Amino acid sequence: MDNRNEILFAVREARKFLGGAADFRVADALVILEGIAPFLNKEVVIGMKCKSCDNYATATFPLSRDFWAVDDSEHCHAKDASLKNLTASKLAGCPQYSSVATQDLITLGTVIMEEDLRPAFQERKLYDRSKFASYSVAFRLQSSQGKVCIELGHRTDEGFACSDIKLYILRRLDPGFGAVASQKISEAMKNSPIMVVQSSLQTRRQLDIDYVLEWIAEKRKMDIVYL
Repeated sequence: MDNRNEILFAVREARKFLGGAADFRVADALVILEGIAPFLNKEVVIGMKCKSCDNYATATFPLSRDFWAVDDSEHCHAKDASLKNLTASKLAGCPQYSSVATQDLITLGTVIMEEDLRPAFQERKLYDRSKFASYSVAFRLQSSQGKVCIELGHRTDEGFACSDIKLYILRRLDPGFGAVASQKISEAMKNSPIMVVQSSLQTRRQLDIDYVLEWIAEKRKMDIVYL
């Protein structure tokens, strides 16, 4: 069956099966579905629904404890299946959609940034080697399924200049960190979420931040690992 017409075919079959016996509200809903179904191919469903779901991942570790083997296809953790093996109808009708964990991570990241990091870095300066100057530390929060990232940098006329310090808050392993880092994160990940610090030792020493990060991790009851 043509992937683009999969949902349309299912709706037409439902209308045919129900015939004139369908409640008028059901009939109206099926007419609406039939009208939009031609635009609901698998890629559209993934873009509209799956990519904003807590269970979505761009890649996975298919083998337990083997961080060198990576499946680069889109994956659903709830179904433990690659999206390429699921039909458009299966994805569109999936009842396991949720964005609660993602919102919880964003909330946690925002609280850490505003209540812990910003006061702690108020008097610290970040040295930008490309400009031979020191700046007040600024922060930026980025989120994606399974993690949030707090970037440290400084404000410029063009916007935000990111330094080499990034604090990740993860609720599951992410192949994007690579095999060696993922092994290290796995060994430290006794609970979820976990704080992952990605930075050069030189920058951490310059800002003298390790004790601040350890304090935050203890306060928020998270394990911490330095990459």
